[in-house]
Amino acid sequence: MNRNMKRAGLVVGVSVAAVVAGAIVAAQQTPEPASATVAGTPKPSVRTPQDALSEENVIRERLYFDVTGHPFDRIAVNPAQSLGPCTGTTKFTDVLPRQGVTRIGSKLDGGGGLHVVEQVAQTQSTREARATADEIVSLVDECAAISGGDFGYGDPVTVQSSSSRKVVYFPAYDSDAAAGGYIVFSVGTRVGVVDVADGVSPAQVTHLAKEATSVAAM
Repeated sequence: MNRNMKRAGLVVGVSVAAVVAGAIVAAQQTPEPASATVAGTPKPSVRTPQDALSEENVIRERLYFDVTGHPFDRIAVNPAQSLGPCTGTTKFTDVLPRQGVTRIGSKLDGGGGLHVVEQVAQTQSTREARATADEIVSLVDECAAISGGDFGYGDPVTVQSSSSRKVVYFPAYDSDAAAGGYIVFSVGTRVGVVDVADGVSPAQVTHLAKEATSVAAM
């Protein structure tokens, strides 16, 4: 190999090395495209609507049997059923909002004058339900005794009270003996009353009040 060819080969070798080195540097300096980060799409807050008012929102005969010790027969509530024994001819519908209300009622007959009447209504707002419950409590609170007898209610007892739930009952007495009670509750957009005409203690009425409210909220 002569001197010129050797020099040419050196030049070619240097050029190739330079190209390879440049490619390596370029590869090192060229930023790779950033992989797109797919942000997790937040799931919309799903709020399950409250089911329509139904028989499932009225407590069962079994509960009353467990508390009172005797069975009841379920019968239809008379459309003209009064709000309670202490409110005269005032009906449940008379104290409910005029629009957007559905209601349901159930009467359990234990014979011999023993009975339980429950009436529940679905209003359009928690405020409406609470206002209705407060009005009913005021109406019953004004009644010290039933005319012509020894039956009457004691002072109202608050069982539960929060922004969305209120449960109050009036212990009933007949000649100073425990005779059930009158329950008023509001839970969410629902309001209800339970007239318990039975020889159960205030503690038992408290238990029934809590159960009735929980079932109405289902």
